[in-house]
Amino acid sequence: MKLYGFLALLALVGVSNAVECYNDCALITKFKMDGTDYIKLVANETKCAESTKKTCATGEVCAIMEIEIEAKMTQVVPGQENNITMDVEMDSKYSMCTESFTMNDTICQEFEDGYSTGFNVDPNITYKDFKTECSKVKSCIEDCLISGAGRNVIPATFVLIAALIARLV
Repeated sequence: MKLYGFLALLALVGVSNAVECYNDCALITKFKMDGTDYIKLVANETKCAESTKKTCATGEVCAIMEIEIEAKMTQVVPGQENNITMDVEMDSKYSMCTESFTMNDTICQEFEDGYSTGFNVDPNITYKDFKTECSKVKSCIEDCLISGAGRNVIPATFVLIAALIARLV
C-alpha cells in the first residue's frame, strides 16, 4: 500500500512544471543603423548563454518583456573634422526570474538607463536621445525559455521507472 502511495505522489510531482528561465538575458531581435539591417554585427547577442539558464525560485515567474529602443549614435573619426552620426533602432527580448510585476514608466526608464550605460562604454562611440518603448510583461509560469522550451521537475525517465516498478509489484 505504501508503494502505491509513493507511486501516486511521484506521478503527481512528475507532471508539475518548474519555471525555467534565461535569467537576466537580453536577446537582440533587430539592430538597424540609418535604416540598414546590421543584425549580423550583434549575432552573439541573439541567443542566451547556457550559463544564464536557471530554475526560478518558488513564487517567482519568468518575466519576459520586449523593449524597443531608438537612439542617436555618434562615432569619433580620428583625423576627421566631422564625426559619423547615425540613427540606431534596436528591439530586444529580456527575461528574468522575479516576482510578477506590471510594466510602468519608472521600470521602463530603468531599462533605458541600463541600455544607455551598456552602450556608452566606448568613449569614441556615444549614444544619446534614447526613446524606449516597453511592452507588457509576460509573467510566464511554464515553457519560459525565450529561445527554447521548459522542462519538468522530475524527468520523464523517473516516471517511466516508477511505472515499471509498479508492473513488477
